Amino acid sequence: MRLEDRIARRRNRGESRRRIVRDVTVLNPTVHPDEPTGRGPTLEMLLDHLDPVFDGSLPTHAYVHGPKGAGKSALVTSLFDHISRAIPSPQSVIYTTTRAVQPPTISFSYVDARAAQTEFTLLHAVLDDLSEEDVPSQGVGVESLRTRLADRLTHDNRAVVAVDHVGEPMTYSAETAIETLADASPHVSVIAIGRDERPALEADVADIEIPAYERHALADVLAERGSDAITRTALTHDVTNTIADWADGDAHDALSALYGAATLAAADEADTIDPEYVTAGIDAVPEDGCSLGRVFALSENRRQVLRAFVELDDDECESVTAATEAIAAQPSVSLSQTTVRRVLYELSDLGIVRRVAVAGTTDGPGRPATRPVPNFSTLVFRGIDGSDR
Repeated sequence: MRLEDRIARRRNRGESRRRIVRDVTVLNPTVHPDEPTGRGPTLEMLLDHLDPVFDGSLPTHAYVHGPKGAGKSALVTSLFDHISRAIPSPQSVIYTTTRAVQPPTISFSYVDARAAQTEFTLLHAVLDDLSEEDVPSQGVGVESLRTRLADRLTHDNRAVVAVDHVGEPMTYSAETAIETLADASPHVSVIAIGRDERPALEADVADIEIPAYERHALADVLAERGSDAITRTALTHDVTNTIADWADGDAHDALSALYGAATLAAADEADTIDPEYVTAGIDAVPEDGCSLGRVFALSENRRQVLRAFVELDDDECESVTAATEAIAAQPSVSLSQTTVRRVLYELSDLGIVRRVAVAGTTDGPGRPATRPVPNFSTLVFRGIDGSDR
C-alpha cells in the first residue's frame, strides 16, 4: 500500500470505526489494479514473449487464453503500461557519433473487442490510439483506415496491439483480429486475448495459456483489494478464505461475491462481514454466470432494459411476457413492449439473461414455460451502474 493511503487511513480512523466499507468500488471486478497480485511466474512468461521489444524488434503474434477470472486482461494491460514507460521515446534518446542511427520505436495499444466489434471499429481504435491527431469516424471507410494505419506503422515506427475478449458472442475470433491488423501492416504484432483453447491459428502464432488462480493466490487478491475497500477489523481471513475456496480460481466471481457481501453488511450497519453476508454474496453470483464486463459493454437500450429487469419482483418475472409488460410499464423505460421483448430474447441468446424452466407449466404444445433471470450478480450490477450515473 502506498504511504499516502496509509496516512489517509489513519486520518479517517474515526469514520472507519463507524463504517465497515471505505470504498466498495475498489472491489469492482471489471476494474484491474496497476500491479497484479500473485502472478509472478505468469508475468515472466508474458515478458519472455515480449522480450524482443527491448531490442527494438517485434515479437510474433500470440494468442493469450485462459478461463474467466484468470486475470488475462489485468496482466496484459499492466505489462503494456509498465513496458511503454520503461522503453525510452525517440525524444529522450541522446545520439552520439557512435550511435547515429535512430532505433525503431515501438508503441503499445490495447483494444477491447467488446467496444470495437467490427473490422472498421477495430482499425479505428488502433489508429486513434497510435495517432496524435483525432481520427474521423465518419466519412471514411475500412480501406481508408487500413491505408492510414499502414502509413502510420513503418519499419521505424512499430506497434504491439492487444485485442482483448475475442471469441465472445458479441466479438470476432482471434484469427480475425490478427488477420485484420496484420493485413494492414507488417510492422505490427498482435496479441489476441480470449477464453477458448487455441483455435485454428497459424503455426507461428505463439500460444500462451494463463491458468486459473491458485486458491492461496486468490485469497491474497481478495485481501489486497479488500484492505483498501473494507476496514481491517471487518475483513477477516475466514471471509477471504471462504470466498477463495468457493470461487475455484475465478477472481471475477470472487470479487463479485466479496463486493456483494460488503454491500449487504454495510446496508445493515454491521460491524463485521459475518458468514451470513458471505453466503448471500456468494449466492448472488450465478454458477457459470457471464462476466460483468460484458454486461457493461452493452448498448444503452439493452442496459436500460436490464436496469428495469433487475428491480422486478419474482412474481413479475414468472414468464418472458410478464417481465416484458412489467419492464415496459416502468417510467424509466422509453421502449415499446415489442422492443423490450426482443431485447430480452437477445440478452438470453448472449447468455446475459438465463431462461429457467418453470415446473408444471407449459408454453405451447409440449414446451415447458420459462422465466428470465439475470445471469450475473445483481448486487454488483446495481452498485456499479449506480456509481456510474
